[in-house]
Amino acid sequence: MTDTPKLSHCADYVRRHDRDRFLCALFASPEQREDLFTLYAFNQEVSKTREMVTEIMLGHIRLQWWRDTLTEIAEGKVRKHEVVEPLAELVEKGLLTTFDLEQVVAAREFDLEDRQPADMNELDRYVDQTSGKISVLAARLLGAEGEDADHAARLAGNAYGLVGILRAMVFHGRAKRLYLPKDRMEHHEVAQGDLFEFRKKEQVRNFTREIAEVARTRIKDARKVRKALPKKAHAAALPVVLADGYLKKLEKAEFDPFSADFGLARPASVRLMLNGLIKRY
Repeated sequence: MTDTPKLSHCADYVRRHDRDRFLCALFASPEQREDLFTLYAFNQEVSKTREMVTEIMLGHIRLQWWRDTLTEIAEGKVRKHEVVEPLAELVEKGLLTTFDLEQVVAAREFDLEDRQPADMNELDRYVDQTSGKISVLAARLLGAEGEDADHAARLAGNAYGLVGILRAMVFHGRAKRLYLPKDRMEHHEVAQGDLFEFRKKEQVRNFTREIAEVARTRIKDARKVRKALPKKAHAAALPVVLADGYLKKLEKAEFDPFSADFGLARPASVRLMLNGLIKRY
């Protein structure tokens, strides 16, 4: 019997904290998986900033640390850090740029503002600059080139990101944070307290249904242009398959965002495997 191969720090980190992307990365070619794990570990390091600090200023300090780190990487200096070192290798090889990585850091400034998006357009911008951007960079790591491929990867990332916002409603509610459009909440007469106290009201279900329908449209839009993404980069867009499955769980729960069947749903591993093998999403 052979021993199970030991995961790198980045791979294990992503496995523990970003299981969806970890599973999807397994469908990339073996020699490129570690590149994805490094990117996703960096994303996790930056995205968890708000959850790690009790004071907003400390969050800004943490993001500035990453900015300084990226500046040093561009200058050929590499800090001793389990994510920074492999990240610097990707930059040195020309597979990522510090400019793109700095944009990922900058997008997380919104998390420190502790305010909800005013409307769907503002939420879309946030999702695009976070999940959408990461999807584009992942596709490039896997060899995708050109604006059409970038666009296809971005739409996939945006669809997955919006579903992620829905799935995080309980998590954000416990932290008294809102990432859903203020104007749509007001339209459905949903108060902050309804989400913070997890009230199972019809207004909350209607509001959630509307956002879920937008997410469903995002998935359809992503699939319309999937041919623009080369097969070798399909793993970057596979999270769409999982997003689709999560929305099905939400519909089955009658659009109750606080249902454990939705919020704690496991990835649809069988569907992911089938789509991964035939290189579709």
